[in-house]
Amino acid sequence: MTIYGRTVGKFCKFQISDSASTLRDIPVNSFGSVGLTYAEQDVTALQEAITSVLSGQGSFSTTITGPWDNTAAVAASTTGARPALSGSHTVLEPLNGGVVPKSFGIYLGVRADWADGDPVFGAIKSVLITGYTVDPAAGTYSCKIATAGNRTNDPDWGVAQIAATS
Repeated sequence: MTIYGRTVGKFCKFQISDSASTLRDIPVNSFGSVGLTYAEQDVTALQEAITSVLSGQGSFSTTITGPWDNTAAVAASTTGARPALSGSHTVLEPLNGGVVPKSFGIYLGVRADWADGDPVFGAIKSVLITGYTVDPAAGTYSCKIATAGNRTNDPDWGVAQIAATS
């Protein structure tokens, strides 16, 4: 049964596959905007010839922030469960600047912890960590996630759990 309504941050979770291709729940305080954006096309002369090759390809990037934590990595939670948190530094720092696209999911639980049927934005083998910084005084991290550019597995909206294949 699908539940309709609004959500709050405590019902959202973030998962990403680590360097061993295992999905991990990461503690997050805030997400940037979530979704695909498409370039506006100027269809005049040379620009049209160049950009028409790339037309229709969405891009995605967001910045997440959360508490810095170097605890051990644990298996990710499943549908309807509270996030099983892995250390943010333990998982994210080794991925920073990597070239192997990672699977990820941003799960939006509606009036309860995320369960199958609730919105999820993500994809397998679709993103790279393009920035990871730590604010030691605040005890927080900031991490930028962006489309890998492989154009095979663009992130998109769905309602099922993301599989960890990379």
